Amino acid sequence: MKKIIMLFGAAIALGIFITFIINGTNKSDTPVAYDTIYLDQNWDKETRNEWWFTPQGSWIIPYDWFLVLEKANSEERLSSDKNMERLGYIPRSKESKWNPDGLPIGFVKDKDPKSKDAYLGVTCAACHTGQVEYQGKRLIVEGGPARADFDHFISEIAEALQATLNDKNKFGRLVDNYFSDDYDPDEATKLKKQMTNVSTNLNARVERNRPPHANGYGRLDAFGNIFNEVVVTAINEPGNVNPVNAPVSYPVLWDTPQHDVVQWNASAVNAGIGPYVRNAGEVVGVFGGVLIEKPSSGSPGELLYRHHINFENLKRLEDILITLWSPVWPETLLPSIDQAKAGLGKAHYDKQCLSCHETINRKDPNRQITAKVVALKDIGTDPLMADNSAKGISKTGILEGQPILPLPDMPAFGPQAPTGLLVGNAIVNILFQELPKLLGPDEFKKGAGEFLQAKTINGKVPLGYKARPLNGIWASAPFLHNGSVPSLWELLKKPNDRMRQFYVGNDELDPVHVGFSINDGPLTSKFDTAIPGNSNQGHDYGTDLNDTEKMELIEYIKTL
Repeated sequence: MKKIIMLFGAAIALGIFITFIINGTNKSDTPVAYDTIYLDQNWDKETRNEWWFTPQGSWIIPYDWFLVLEKANSEERLSSDKNMERLGYIPRSKESKWNPDGLPIGFVKDKDPKSKDAYLGVTCAACHTGQVEYQGKRLIVEGGPARADFDHFISEIAEALQATLNDKNKFGRLVDNYFSDDYDPDEATKLKKQMTNVSTNLNARVERNRPPHANGYGRLDAFGNIFNEVVVTAINEPGNVNPVNAPVSYPVLWDTPQHDVVQWNASAVNAGIGPYVRNAGEVVGVFGGVLIEKPSSGSPGELLYRHHINFENLKRLEDILITLWSPVWPETLLPSIDQAKAGLGKAHYDKQCLSCHETINRKDPNRQITAKVVALKDIGTDPLMADNSAKGISKTGILEGQPILPLPDMPAFGPQAPTGLLVGNAIVNILFQELPKLLGPDEFKKGAGEFLQAKTINGKVPLGYKARPLNGIWASAPFLHNGSVPSLWELLKKPNDRMRQFYVGNDELDPVHVGFSINDGPLTSKFDTAIPGNSNQGHDYGTDLNDTEKMELIEYIKTL
């Protein structure tokens, strides 16, 4: 029983679906003008805007500060289109009720329902909206991996706050813009004190999540970050800092609700309340404010699980995501698929790929997908992400003596426990607080039971990585879980023959090899496969095909 409990709790934590990027790069100071085109993915304009700009309880800094805060090294505002596009975000105009200040896709004004204070927040869309550029056209890919740099963005906020506090001229300009007209000097003093507190906390977060090597565009160590936000910040144990050294690429979001499990390591199940587990965990990773405290009064054995996750909005966002279709190769915008080659390629796919990557009807509302988990010893790809998430141990701090899960007859935490189990405790306790109110007691109980059963079964799968259907994969390079292979053509090479270094950050599609431009430039960062966590080995499937057969296979994959 104890082993099942531990597996269940750890799996909950490992199943957290996080969209929180870390680490940095350089973007051009001159955004390129493109004609923007939306693909047929079953969302209209209103649905897109709702998905992009629905708050979820992410509070980074006060919203009005962000609008007027200058960059650390200039008078340019952080929120300018020029700066945000330099960081890789997709700018928007003031085109709807959803985005009155013209923020980039995935950035929102998130209000505290009690105090009515407003904060800058992010949504899933900031990290899961892709774009493909080809010959002067920009295609927006809903649910695709972004190539943005969230870590550098957060670091720039921290640097800008500190520079503003240190420079009286910067602070004076911020005050003038913040208050707009005449203000009481006491108000400016109060603002500076508040800004000092926020700056201190934000700098601490940047430091504890700083990776040993820059990850570059479009990658994150999701579990490393979320683990630190719980076992360091939420329970106030500074010595629990986990290494943030296993970055992975963003997974695509289409078909996520239809999968039995999600996440690269297949740790998040979708049964019952599973979607709330992964979505709540995602918000924890993007400033969801989880804090575990002893109550000032009441039962001394009870703890308070504070947060500002917006579960009602998470439910709506999941309902929208269920309707999303994967993107189909747009032959009116990209070079046409060679159907003769694709026909030959299907036979190669059926032999080389189909046993792991099933084909599906992307429009079938009843589609259900059973993912295949391939053990590390068989897949041979970089093990660091899977190992880190499964093997960490942390001090339990305030959780020592507390039930591992808020269920009857649970054993209590000792002085140390698996890091994932501590994170699972935080997420589950929050869900037990909030979901009965949102779903009703009976539906919650049913959903929790289904989730527990599925997690128990999923706890028996090997430590490894998940294979999924390849529909829409053409828009999601680079490949493998850590983004270490730049194109399908490279993936079909023998592992030792693959590129060891290339550049990421370009959105210009290579329609022949199916990847993005790998050339150095002002929009790119260097990917080095020699860095720990960046290995491009493994996945030795289809590599024995000859070059003609490989191109036939790639042509078929374009049709999925």
